[in-house]
Amino acid sequence: MTTVVGTLVVGFGKDAETASGSIIAEWDDSKNLDAEGEVKRDFVPGDVAWLLIHHDSTATINAVKTTSGSIAGEGEVILDRTEEMGWAEAGEEQGLRYLPAGDLAFDWYGNAGSGEVVADKEVKQTGGQFPCMADVSYPVLFRRYRLQTPVMDLAEEETFPLRVYIYYTEEIAG
Repeated sequence: MTTVVGTLVVGFGKDAETASGSIIAEWDDSKNLDAEGEVKRDFVPGDVAWLLIHHDSTATINAVKTTSGSIAGEGEVILDRTEEMGWAEAGEEQGLRYLPAGDLAFDWYGNAGSGEVVADKEVKQTGGQFPCMADVSYPVLFRRYRLQTPVMDLAEEETFPLRVYIYYTEEIAG
């Protein structure tokens, strides 16, 4: 086993590949809501922004830091995610974006597969009618973080960028 220690700057909504897996950071749409209940994507100085971090089983998150303001872990949360997937033939594997934290549910469109085999993030259909397509829903374990943006005065068109850095350790076979 080889140990890799690294630092990632993660763009929100994008995967950041580690040596053998992935770490995903994204805005928490269940918490970042405006007064009307709409999802908020732009933040002003002094706002609280919530983010989620998900990682493969090979990675351990050691620290999460920001270039300005403060960030604090708020525990773990399980949220459902849905992906559209299709299989051309029996035995074909399709990759999930996240590591499932429980059972998968399939909502088939037309032809249906059967005999699902799930290994890590790979899903295979061993039987059914092909080609087939489904919305695949499943629970995902995230770490939730509270990002307190700094309080400051900005001119009307002025912006103040900040970054979130994720420090991790990863175990690699071989």
